Amino acid sequence: MKKEITIREATTEDLTDLAEISRTTWEGHDYLEQVSENWLKQQGFFVGEINGRVIACGKLTTLPGEIAWLEGLRVHTNFKGKGYGKKLANEILRIAKARVDQGLLKTIQFSTYISNAQSISIAENQGFRADEHFHVISMENPPVIKHPVTLTKFIPTAKDFSIYPGHAPCGWKYINYNCEDSLEWMQKNAEFWQVETGAKFLTANRGTEISPLTAAMNDTQGFIQGILALAEKKRLDYLEMMIHDSHTNILATAIENGFSYWDEQGVANLSVYKFLL
Repeated sequence: MKKEITIREATTEDLTDLAEISRTTWEGHDYLEQVSENWLKQQGFFVGEINGRVIACGKLTTLPGEIAWLEGLRVHTNFKGKGYGKKLANEILRIAKARVDQGLLKTIQFSTYISNAQSISIAENQGFRADEHFHVISMENPPVIKHPVTLTKFIPTAKDFSIYPGHAPCGWKYINYNCEDSLEWMQKNAEFWQVETGAKFLTANRGTEISPLTAAMNDTQGFIQGILALAEKKRLDYLEMMIHDSHTNILATAIENGFSYWDEQGVANLSVYKFLL
């Protein structure tokens, strides 16, 4: 018989169960375990519990522009297919919609990888529709660059994000950079790098996610060399890049230099979804 799930705010006592969920997600390459302690310090981290064991979780985060951002929806692999993820997602959406109705937030969004069929199905049934598309590509064991590259940090302006028609990537969050508090949020959650040849890019604070900025459009090779120089500087053995579907020149240069897709080649594999209020 299917057991009833109890949904509540997460606590520090849930960390062990959350770690187990993370280790059974994406073949152990999930980020949940890394961020759980930090999410506990914020509001909006929910778990689903059965008989004292946490078997699911989800996060409601407020982003610039008064956006309710849904992330981290996970169900332990042993409890999938029983409707627990759907029930948790519906409860988090209910809370988000209530905050919109109260005037505390303006819209509800999230992003997910194309193969996350269960989450996409739940979201589309709830009333979400894809709003923008991105390419996630990666590289393991980046090569050592042949010529020295000078990297400097800088403080971004809105112009640095002008290549993005709507959302600018910062890791797996996608930010409306036209909002008043966007730049401040970005500076707290990313590092900004400029290459001596002119290219600029950001790296999310969590570590390996990279996205181009406006100046990279006219210096795609410098952008790639800057990324490889940063990998050498920080001793990174894995890089992940988020590129907007319209930035075909940057995408082509990245592929030529050894970045690749996880699955089907050449297809936008991450979408930002928006709830139709």
